[in-house]
Amino acid sequence: MRYLMLLRGINVGGHNRVVMKELRENLAAVGFTNVSSYINSGNLIFDSSHSQTDVTQMVQQLLAQNYIFPVTSLILSAQDYQQDFLTVPQWWGSDRELRHNALFLLPSFDRQSFARIQSQVGDYDQVAYTANIIFWTAPFKKDYSKSFYSKLMKESFYKDITIRNRNTALKLGNLLKNS
Repeated sequence: MRYLMLLRGINVGGHNRVVMKELRENLAAVGFTNVSSYINSGNLIFDSSHSQTDVTQMVQQLLAQNYIFPVTSLILSAQDYQQDFLTVPQWWGSDRELRHNALFLLPSFDRQSFARIQSQVGDYDQVAYTANIIFWTAPFKKDYSKSFYSKLMKESFYKDITIRNRNTALKLGNLLKNS
């Protein structure tokens, strides 16, 4: 089965450095095949005959053994990823003047946070939920500070998501199909 691994909070401002080449080699060493990465922000694709639960456990163990800082990961099957993108809203990406992001829900994400998000989303944000992703559109420059998206870092659930911009999210979908 084909899997996508997303890492949270690595290689940001020189902190929590994870070298993708080394991580690809480590994933291959534990038996994953066709391992590839996309950009340096923790997006890896690989194949495994193991279940998603087993893959998740194997990855968590590998990360804990190889890094002195905690590395949070999300493992999604290619099928689950593509299923989430079947229902992507039309507005997500339709206006180039806006910021379009995919907020991937880490295993620790409390789904009760949806109510908090919904209560705070106003005229400046648009959100849509799938099983694993919140599709979010917010102002890019003008009125950005008025959007709820601009305040996400202060929210308790912020540590339970990993964010990819629209271009990266779409590229990952294409890589999952074509690899």
